[in-house]
Amino acid sequence: MFIEVVGSSGSKNIDNRLVCMKLGDRVLIDAGSAALIPDDELDLVDVVLLTHAHLDHILDLGFILDSMVSRRTRPLVVTGSEACLNIVKEHYMNGLLWPDFTKIRVEGSPILEYRILADEIWTTLPGNAECMAVPVNHPAGARGFLFRSEGNLVVYSGDTGPTDKLWRTALEQGDPVAVVIEVSFPDSKRDIAMASDHLCPSLAADELLKLGCEDIPVYVFHMKPWFAEEIKAELNFSGKQVILLKPGSRIEFI
Repeated sequence: MFIEVVGSSGSKNIDNRLVCMKLGDRVLIDAGSAALIPDDELDLVDVVLLTHAHLDHILDLGFILDSMVSRRTRPLVVTGSEACLNIVKEHYMNGLLWPDFTKIRVEGSPILEYRILADEIWTTLPGNAECMAVPVNHPAGARGFLFRSEGNLVVYSGDTGPTDKLWRTALEQGDPVAVVIEVSFPDSKRDIAMASDHLCPSLAADELLKLGCEDIPVYVFHMKPWFAEEIKAELNFSGKQVILLKPGSRIEFI
């Protein structure tokens, strides 16, 4: 099992793609830049796992569904917290801003199926992976995730400000082999990070202390592009190996 980055940025411009990652071949984590995935790879996807319903994480969901209508007969399952899915249904796929794809049927089946993801229980995903959703400190029904495959545990923060339950739950579930953590702002904008429920390098360092696990790699994503160089200069997590995620980056569950 692997996580492969399609997009990892906290905003969108000519050089940066919004957050979307493949979990194996059959699951997407968020859909910010999912329309950039080649059709033959998209056709393998059965589930889109949403961290939350902010636009940068759901933007391309409508566009991939639009393209799938002509190519597939099985539903695309979109899963996340109840609050997250309600926002998507009421404010995006509502028949006004974008079609309600649950009402569009191909060979008798809807092309879109919503499925609420329960908190703090392991859920089996397509492919060789399990997921546990954990509430985090961010709006729009936000959840962080624990991913488990072949006995290996990866912590995925999603968008969050300072939080506790995610790290505590991870330690209860085993010994993580990697952490994927958002760092949106530099320390000079710590007040903005706190106000918007995001992290800056010093806040992220405090979060990682809650997890411990001194020798595991830390993968950083969701940097705001205009602060990227400042953030990079400040990333120093007590000797941990820090990897900046970009399109094509790959995390193996080993």
